[in-house]
Amino acid sequence: MNTTWQISKQDQRVQQLMRKDAILVSLIEDIGDIERNLRPDPLKSIVRSIVGQQISVKAAVAIFDRLTQKINDDWSVDTVSKLTEEDMVEIGLSKPKQKYLSNLIEHINENELEFSQFDKLSNEAIIKQLTAVKGIGKWTAEVFLIFTMQREDVVPIDDVGLQRAAKHLYKVPDDKGKELLKKCQITWGDQATIGCLYLWAYIHKYNI
Repeated sequence: MNTTWQISKQDQRVQQLMRKDAILVSLIEDIGDIERNLRPDPLKSIVRSIVGQQISVKAAVAIFDRLTQKINDDWSVDTVSKLTEEDMVEIGLSKPKQKYLSNLIEHINENELEFSQFDKLSNEAIIKQLTAVKGIGKWTAEVFLIFTMQREDVVPIDDVGLQRAAKHLYKVPDDKGKELLKKCQITWGDQATIGCLYLWAYIHKYNI
């Protein structure tokens, strides 16, 4: 089970991307190789996303660490489903997030969400299953596709960081972020995720 995603600028996929997008070439040359942490455990990945919604990164890390300790890092449906309301309050989960967690477990138990089948499903089918769970939006599902499924043709159009980075890189008006990412998705095609990874690296390197 891979825990990191290593991308060399010499990879064939990166070279293909560079042939498609001349502006991205200079960024890829500047950033070089990329290594990103993956979230290979699907249940842990989704729970982590739910925990992190609408709170600071620092608070999200603290709550997620307490949750991990509470279940002894056993990310099974059975263990997570045994968390009581008192447990979740102690961990620091808000009422809405407690409901989201319960809804997630319910979907899994009723086989409406089958992580074991995801490798066989299209991006659209996975997004449809995930967003049927309360508290999971399209952006969360797309991030799951990237960092858990390692799908290489995904652009989270609603990601404000990616929008900001793309506008900065391609020098377009402030109100064109989503439209620009949609165009990038078409241009980048099967290497779209790699384009996003470089835009995220751009953000971190230059505080875009």
